[in-house]
Amino acid sequence: MSMEDQETIQQQDTDTIQGDNDSKTVNVGSGVRVEGRIEGAETSDISGTLSGTIKSSNINITNTGVFNGDMSGQDISISGNVEGEINSDEHLIVNQSANIKGTIEYSSLQVSYGAKIQGTVRHKGTVHSYTPNATPIDQEIDQEDETENFNNSQEEEV
Repeated sequence: MSMEDQETIQQQDTDTIQGDNDSKTVNVGSGVRVEGRIEGAETSDISGTLSGTIKSSNINITNTGVFNGDMSGQDISISGNVEGEINSDEHLIVNQSANIKGTIEYSSLQVSYGAKIQGTVRHKGTVHSYTPNATPIDQEIDQEDETENFNNSQEEEV
């Protein structure tokens, strides 16, 4: 094998390793236990047990997953058991098999029937109130009241 061939093979091996590391994905498989902190991952899939902290763009706790600690991310989906603080910047989906104990802070929340949540649930940002439009009958009454008030004020000035 020539020196050029060896360099080409080494370059291909390096490209393959770098390509795998650039995916920024963390997987904790079923039956695996991990203690520690995950930061900077694009996607974290937890099917085993993780105790600690996750800061990841997308977090998925599967139905076999168990998480104890604090998690924060943009999009979070929970089907397993979570105890701790959950902080979702965009979407939080709590599936039917989920069992959550702790504090939840969210921007958008979807909870499936049968999911269990114990603790505090807090919405991030502003809450808009909804006032329905007045019906035509209400508008007529308001106009009559305004006319009556105007007439009364005219009488007092005279």
